[in-house]
Amino acid sequence: MVILILAGIVSAVFIHYRYSIRMVDHPERPEETDAAFVISRFEHTAMKDEQRDWNMKADSAKFYADSRRVDLEALEAAFFLKNGETMRLTAELGEMDMATKNIRARGNVVVDHPQYRLMTESLNYKYDSRIMIMDSPLEIEGEGLRFRADAGRYEMNEETIEFEGNIESWLDGTLNL
Repeated sequence: MVILILAGIVSAVFIHYRYSIRMVDHPERPEETDAAFVISRFEHTAMKDEQRDWNMKADSAKFYADSRRVDLEALEAAFFLKNGETMRLTAELGEMDMATKNIRARGNVVVDHPQYRLMTESLNYKYDSRIMIMDSPLEIEGEGLRFRADAGRYEMNEETIEFEGNIESWLDGTLNL
């Protein structure tokens, strides 16, 4: 009698287990894309002369083999400066050329430099020359200063920035130049 009861319990558990496995929802299909492959939580580091040039993270990266292009969503990058400091960039979208390691950031682009914050809608980073080109209106805010311009260019190796177009600036009276 005990054996029949145990066999009934084991059968009931087994049937319930098998039924619950069949009821599991299938995972959603990934979005249709012509990318060769897609990576979630993507991270990549670019090296130059055995030193880290930049480190990049993105929520999603779509790789296109024919063009060597990578489309990025929720881009975060850290650029390593000569003096050992780090400059951080965030953007809604990005694009990287795997052959040249050039980066284009778009949509609410913010660059946090140790001395200021730069905001724009579009920024191009040229890997070979370490130059950031802002081809849309930009604003820079720092302690005691604020600049606005139609476009700009930051040369990381020279630590210089040039503004183009209509330029507005505000300087605090306590700023020593």
